[in-house]
Amino acid sequence: MQISSGVHPLPSDPGSTLQKLVSFTPGRVNLIGEHTDYNGGMVMPAALDLGLRCEMKVLNSSEGMIFCASRTSNETLEISAAETSELANIALKSGLEKSETIPLQGVSKGHWTRYVIGCFALYEAALLGRQISKMPWSEKTLSLILESTLPQGAGLSSSAALCISLLGQLNFLSGAPLDAGTLARLAMLVEHRFAGTHCGLMDQLAVLCSRADHYTRIDFLEFPVSKSFHISYAKAHEAFHNHALVIFKTGVSHSLAESAYNERRASCEAALQEMNKALGLGAHSLGELARLPRFKGIPSNSEYLNLVESLLSGHREHKILARRATHAMLENARVVDAAKALSAGDLNSLNRVMRESHYSLDSLYEVSCPELNLACQSMESVVRDLCLSHSTLGDTALIGPRMTGGGFGGSTVQLVHRNLCDGLLERFSDTANPYTKSTGILPEIFITRPCSGFAAGLENIE
Repeated sequence: MQISSGVHPLPSDPGSTLQKLVSFTPGRVNLIGEHTDYNGGMVMPAALDLGLRCEMKVLNSSEGMIFCASRTSNETLEISAAETSELANIALKSGLEKSETIPLQGVSKGHWTRYVIGCFALYEAALLGRQISKMPWSEKTLSLILESTLPQGAGLSSSAALCISLLGQLNFLSGAPLDAGTLARLAMLVEHRFAGTHCGLMDQLAVLCSRADHYTRIDFLEFPVSKSFHISYAKAHEAFHNHALVIFKTGVSHSLAESAYNERRASCEAALQEMNKALGLGAHSLGELARLPRFKGIPSNSEYLNLVESLLSGHREHKILARRATHAMLENARVVDAAKALSAGDLNSLNRVMRESHYSLDSLYEVSCPELNLACQSMESVVRDLCLSHSTLGDTALIGPRMTGGGFGGSTVQLVHRNLCDGLLERFSDTANPYTKSTGILPEIFITRPCSGFAAGLENIE
């Protein structure tokens, strides 16, 4: 295995291939339903028109080599099929579904090549587990070029886009395709085993299964047990057609994000175990507990928190666990309310639940940060100023905002009236905007819309 500087994916003999496989995998933004996918809950993301393009050529060489170049990183990975096979066998021997990290010598943590190597290794392991022993790249040479329009550090799921892009292409190449759920789960396991991030399954399904002009509603109630999930699609009512999906990239990504993510997941697992003990139940997730009659109809969020805290009173960290669990449980109701608001054209209700979600993520789950909170406040301030010359827009010119993604930096998501978008871009490109005046960081604003998921096809080589 070798990582070199520059984009030079082709070996000395380019072969005589006449076609290349080209795919586009979008990033995603989650409208609402944060930190619920790994808690048996609900999410509602959308794929974006920003994403990752991948070109793959299968060369007439018997060397069994893989060359993968990233234009974004200006680097090329060279690895042999024998090396990926060795990692595939390690994964199988330890158990494909395990979460223990597979060590990679000489590759720094978080480096993009970890995901590439992991995709080849786990896809091969999945085929071996189905008694398919001959890999289509073992006696060929693969040449891949990756080019991304996704901003780094924005929390728009660039790693999921990379994994689905590669796994989707390998699935096309193998001739023995795995179903979408299996591909998404393999992409999640790449995160677990090669990147050390114990994420859920939302990002992978969103970039793989989304539909244009729809939000993808995913219910993970059965996921922890049966690995299944339910997908439905919410198309926004025409009342929302004058609003654009807007992403505010804060320009910060705090170093504690990964460790804190894993800590939040561990806290939720501890809360579930303690609440099951207190209630004499065997629920498989906080999402399952949240749907019990005793947790429905509680008048206020503070009363809900008090109830959860009383059930966790036997744990030495019961106050922290109660805050984590309360967010993970109540966030599901907000997803249901948001889906109803989208379908009914209820702008005020969607505005309310998005803001409630941000408050919960900040005060209960504690995954926001000063920059994300300031981004929300700055968006409010600028839209309010812009509305002075658009007095007819009223209180729903801005819906949201709220943080999106894992937290501790990244981006906020909001819906903004299209008449204000040009002015919004202009204001935030000027260093006099309220966010930059406070942080010294010039944010990036992306005007986008819900798009389709992964797509691939053959193109002739000119």
